[in-house]
Formats: sequence, C-alpha cells, structure tokens
Amino acid sequence: MNKNMEQYPIPQFIEQESRIAPFLSFRQFFYLVGAGVICFILYWTLPKFLSFSIGGFIAIIAGLMAFGRIGGEPMLNVVIGSIGFSMGSKNYTWKKKESVYPFKPIQRTQIKKIEQGPVLQAQDSQLKKTRMQVELKTK
Repeated sequence: MNKNMEQYPIPQFIEQESRIAPFLSFRQFFYLVGAGVICFILYWTLPKFLSFSIGGFIAIIAGLMAFGRIGGEPMLNVVIGSIGFSMGSKNYTWKKKESVYPFKPIQRTQIKKIEQGPVLQAQDSQLKKTRMQVELKTK
C-alpha cells in the first residue's frame, strides 16, 4: 500500500432514516398520513359501513407498510421484490441428484437352467486331425 495515500473513515449505519420522533421516521409518518387522508376521503364519499370496512383494511396495510419488517427489510422492499420476481422471466433448470441408495432393488425373475439333454458336440476339424497325426508321426 502506498504510504502517501490518506485513509478516510468509511461511514457506517448510513441506512438509518432520520426520525421525527424516537419511534417514528419520515417514511412511517407519510405512510400513516397518506392512509389517514385516503380514509378521510372514503368517509365522505362512500356509505359509512363501506368506508369503515375499506378504511380499516387500508389502515392495516399502512400499519404493516410503516412498521412491518421481514428479515430486517422494510415491507415496501419485500412487496416490490416479490412483484418484480413474479413478473420477471424465470429459468428453471433440473439437476438430477445422485444418491448412495436411490431406489428399492428390483426383484428379477430367476433364470432356470436348461435340463441336461443331448448336447451337440463340435466335431474336430480335419486340420486338427492332420496336425495331431503329424505331431504323433502316425502317418
């Protein structure tokens, strides 16, 4: 490493959001305010029963988006990631896994021996007979 190069401290914890209150960040505040505005508009435009049921659903969704985390990630990142995954193209590959003992052994049928009957014998060729006679000098 070059000694002339200066080393600068690396900033840490840069993912922290600035807070309005000790328990509420700007993002959480805007989720809750946005849901409140939508519920207010629904209250004045729809019948009371329908506005309360839809407004309750919106309030639950806003609460989950503001305060919910899955695996340390905010719910907005998880929702956007899941939508991107479901809409994107996928490549499915299948790789056969070898195992030590993959399947049950197959019961094979026993091969029966052929009964000993008349067996054809190969005849000695004339060349073998002649060779034998030459070796024994019988002719």
